Amino acid sequence: MLAQRCFLPYFSTRAVLSSLTFISQPLLKLLLVSLFAFFIFTITFTLTASASETDKSQSHNSLKGNAKKSFDNQLHVDFFGSFRVRYESLHNPIFPTTREQREQNNERISTRVILNTQVSYNNVSATLDLRDSRAFLDDNDPTLKANQVNTLEPVQLFVSYTPTSSSYINAVKVGRMELDYGSRRLLAKTIYRNATNSYDGIVVDATFSNWNISGLYIQPVSRFPNDAESIDSNERAFDKSFSERRMFGAYITSPDNNLKLQSYWLKEDDGQELATTNRDLYTLSIDYTKAFENGWKGNVELVGQTGTARETNAVNDSLDKDVRAYMLFGYLGKKVSANTFVRAEFDYISGDNNASDDTIENFDSLFGVRRFDFGPTDVYQAMPRRNLKTVGLRSISKPSSAHHVLLGYKALWYQKAPVNVDDFIGHQLEARWRYNVQPNLRLAIGGAYLFKGQGFERGDYRDNSAFLFTGAMYSF
Repeated sequence: MLAQRCFLPYFSTRAVLSSLTFISQPLLKLLLVSLFAFFIFTITFTLTASASETDKSQSHNSLKGNAKKSFDNQLHVDFFGSFRVRYESLHNPIFPTTREQREQNNERISTRVILNTQVSYNNVSATLDLRDSRAFLDDNDPTLKANQVNTLEPVQLFVSYTPTSSSYINAVKVGRMELDYGSRRLLAKTIYRNATNSYDGIVVDATFSNWNISGLYIQPVSRFPNDAESIDSNERAFDKSFSERRMFGAYITSPDNNLKLQSYWLKEDDGQELATTNRDLYTLSIDYTKAFENGWKGNVELVGQTGTARETNAVNDSLDKDVRAYMLFGYLGKKVSANTFVRAEFDYISGDNNASDDTIENFDSLFGVRRFDFGPTDVYQAMPRRNLKTVGLRSISKPSSAHHVLLGYKALWYQKAPVNVDDFIGHQLEARWRYNVQPNLRLAIGGAYLFKGQGFERGDYRDNSAFLFTGAMYSF
């Protein structure tokens, strides 16, 4: 049978062992061994406790029975998709630059088509997600990258299996897929950005003592072509991943979903088609959310990062430097009306202003996204998640099911300013309005304005930056 949906918001053991060889710091070794021991203890304790329960077999049979009842021995085919078009205009680049590097004004029209097909039979399903992301009206634009153009690409192609004989394993996914975990600051798919992130590998979703755990081993996919001329011409080439770059780890959520843990190892080396900074990074995130009385709510996320990397991906750069980086985000907000939530927020993200020493302190956001924290990406670009301090206010209102309004303000500073540069970047205002004209048609308009501080009053475009976008998306 064929069903249609309205979907999408607007917008080998050897490999594991070889990846562990990069860990050289004694303290890190102790931490990892402790975490591994705790993980094994938790699983062992859970299994032992479950085995001692007299109703274990009944519970398992019930779970299996319920799962089997959901299967009807029929082949299901589900097809859905969307078409999005967006216009963006920027006057004065936000980052210091020169007239030789880029023009003062930048306009772009971008389109994105998504065609998603899911085929399922009982506890096995297959997903094919084709996307076509293109850009127009952007001649001589050095900011146009493969992040915005990815022509007719299968960004997802995976098989999912749900075991019926296990009450712990929820699903096993193998293939190319999008991933979206936790705060989305470390591992995420894209929504605003025109081209998405995808990964080749395996993901296992499980539940232990009501804790949800996703274990993964992935190879991030590189988008092709990646040369400026081909991208500007919207040419196509198949994307691919590389065995020289892999990441494995876990995403864990508590039973009440208030505590989220992310633990990732990223290991990369240079290859014939892959130039890297040879990152050997371990990243640990602790994200906690707490709801209080009278509509108050708070959140804090602390991320630590250690390992080694190189300053550049140049062939003659062979110096591995120690990485010591971190990120802290938090907010405290209140529901001020039935449809409006207002919050105060801050970021404190480590940075580096000395490339000649033996340490890298710039935070690496891995494969996360930043639009929801720092403003629109693509043409506006927005601040990267490194070397940054911010304080701000944000208001999200939903006057009705058809309207969604966002207002935001941020003051931004360098965490470590470049030599002889003031640390104040500026004040940023942001606004966005989404309007669901029909259930399957959404319009949007928004913009951002950066009042540049002395830290950004450099280069040939020292005046404030003004950005506007508008677009529409039709879902089917």
